[in-house]
Amino acid sequence: MFVTFFMVTLFPVVIFTYIQYANIVVSNYTTVFIALLALFNALVTALIVAGSITSPLAMVLRSLQVFQTRKSAATVSDSGDDEVAEISVELNRIFNEWNKEIVTLGKKQLHQEKETEKNQFQINVAEKQLDQTRSLLKVAQNLNTTFDLQSNLKAILDEAVTAMNVQWASILLINREKHEMTVACVRGVEKSLLDALAEEEYPSIRLKPHEGLAGQVIKDGLPLIANKGFKDPRFKQFSEFKNRDEKVASLLCAPIISTDGNVLGVMNLINRVSPPVFRNEDLPYAHDLCTLASLVVERNRMYQNLFQDELTGLAAHNVWKGYFAEESARAVRYAQLLCLVVVEIDNFKKIASDTNAEFASEIIATCGKIMTRALRDTDTASCVQERFFLLLPNTEVSGGVFLTGRIKEALEKETFEFNNRKISLTFSAGIASYPETVTDVKTLMKAALNALGKAKDAGGSRAVIHKSDK
Repeated sequence: MFVTFFMVTLFPVVIFTYIQYANIVVSNYTTVFIALLALFNALVTALIVAGSITSPLAMVLRSLQVFQTRKSAATVSDSGDDEVAEISVELNRIFNEWNKEIVTLGKKQLHQEKETEKNQFQINVAEKQLDQTRSLLKVAQNLNTTFDLQSNLKAILDEAVTAMNVQWASILLINREKHEMTVACVRGVEKSLLDALAEEEYPSIRLKPHEGLAGQVIKDGLPLIANKGFKDPRFKQFSEFKNRDEKVASLLCAPIISTDGNVLGVMNLINRVSPPVFRNEDLPYAHDLCTLASLVVERNRMYQNLFQDELTGLAAHNVWKGYFAEESARAVRYAQLLCLVVVEIDNFKKIASDTNAEFASEIIATCGKIMTRALRDTDTASCVQERFFLLLPNTEVSGGVFLTGRIKEALEKETFEFNNRKISLTFSAGIASYPETVTDVKTLMKAALNALGKAKDAGGSRAVIHKSDK
């Protein structure tokens, strides 16, 4: 810039000096022309010099404006060696450092976002596991309230329907002697008639090796997911469930495995609502539900072996006597009612001698099942030969008479056949109640037996109430 200014200034001086020393006569027009030429040269040079200064400054200004509005640092291109170029170099250095810091911050932010996403995912997984643990704990607490198989299986499936958000669920158990799988329990919106049926009245599914999803699960001992529902090629439709099978849109079938590794049956979770399909992450919770179901089934079998009469399904008499002692003490302590009914099959010994032991056992077993269906959850019954003992807590005499009448009517409707000969039964019953007919609970059994004796002495097929000893 200094050299340019010097050359522009020196140009007219050199011209006029040359003219003077050369004694060249120059007209006024020539002098004016030279002066105008020098002035034009000076003007063009000034414009060039000004442009060389303002253009880089404008570039710097644009870069700063872009940086201010977009927060984007653009490189300033200035190949000069003046002060503006130095400013451009310094500005580029600052911008480069800014870009590096922005990249570093971006990487840190991206890393933090990934960490946050990962932590949130872990939190969601932990919350889901916590909810499932609470769900399983809730089921386990319910299982401790009763030994009834149906009540426990219903508690498991009700929680499964809610927690897994499915339309319905079922448990099917294997009968290895008959090589068939039986519906043990169904819960959810598709209970239909199954929920109202007694366990022995549920339809059965004849299993064949490797047949259907359930057969595959039983064979491999591993769960299967069929999100195509009944359209899955592995799905096997059965005539008992044909109408309902066509409603199956998605299915998770998991094995119920005993502690010794044997497959006891399967649990079916059917039609996932939200999300609409089953996923592999659902398998651990289904496995835990199946573990609870396995414990229930095994506990029920153990309970039957230890505390139930194998023939009738009623409580073993020694166990029943323990219940009788507990209820007697509770009735005295809390001033509660306690009713005892003793039912006996009339002329049973003659029927047994005229037939055989197997037929006599069939009669006892059928009577036990009928009584089980007639009793309330709080009632307890046992059997000794042809005599049945019914313990009815918080029941007055009238309630005992009503229940005895129902049981007697149901029993006498049952017909048995031996050698093409139909045999009908009649029953006698003795009823006693504390403190209505006896003032001492210790005499309750004796009073009921005395009433039974009077019924039999009167010809049988009747119920007698022990008269109050007040």
